[in-house]
Amino acid sequence: MSLTLTLRAQPPARVIAAPLIPERLRGLNASAVAAVKLRCGGETVAAGDLFEVSGAGAEEEKLVLTGDLRRFDGIGAGMSSGEIETRGDVGAWGGAEMSGGVLRIVGDAGARLGAAYPGARVGMTGGEIVVSGDAGEEAGAGMRRGLVAVGGRTGAGAGLRMLAGTVIALGGIGDEAGLGNKRGSLVSGRAVEPLPVYALAIRFRPPALRLQLRRIRELGLPVGDELIGGSWSRWSGDRTELARGEILIFDEEEVGA
Repeated sequence: MSLTLTLRAQPPARVIAAPLIPERLRGLNASAVAAVKLRCGGETVAAGDLFEVSGAGAEEEKLVLTGDLRRFDGIGAGMSSGEIETRGDVGAWGGAEMSGGVLRIVGDAGARLGAAYPGARVGMTGGEIVVSGDAGEEAGAGMRRGLVAVGGRTGAGAGLRMLAGTVIALGGIGDEAGLGNKRGSLVSGRAVEPLPVYALAIRFRPPALRLQLRRIRELGLPVGDELIGGSWSRWSGDRTELARGEILIFDEEEVGA
């Protein structure tokens, strides 16, 4: 049985939800979970003031958050194990600087998904983030390891100053993706125009990407067989950095040929 937090009503201000992660809530009963303090604007509130709590278990590794969570920032931020599932849109900084576990968002995600906080160089260092809808700007910014998979589109600046790891957007990556990318992989399931600091290297069927696409299909995203078995254009860059990063773009022309 999962630990489930169901939103009672919209909070009066933005909430920092980072304390609501499986490793911090493990072993707590419902009353103790309800007493966890969250920052709401300039005040501190108890989780139980915002959520109805049910199903707490001594060894629970899965947390379910239900409701319109667009005013909740930092969901899954810093998590290292377990699973969080949100059933509704979420705010900014989802999975920021997480190092393990799975964050599954059934809805849209705000800006800086899996990214580094202001002033920090390194964002996500492990784990998996799966978003069924769209993601905001700068998804995966500063990412070092791990996987971010988006069923829809990302906003502008995905993979900004990315160190490594993978960001996949089945619906396409937004403008200015991969600026400052050192060794990361950005994957676009729709045609995009890479920045001038990227150069076309090859068209091929990447085996590693095939495995990643199968994995995100297992995690619930509708990945078509044409993506798994199809040809992709590899663009190498950012050439102002190490030029060891890449943008992979699905070769739709070959499918239609």
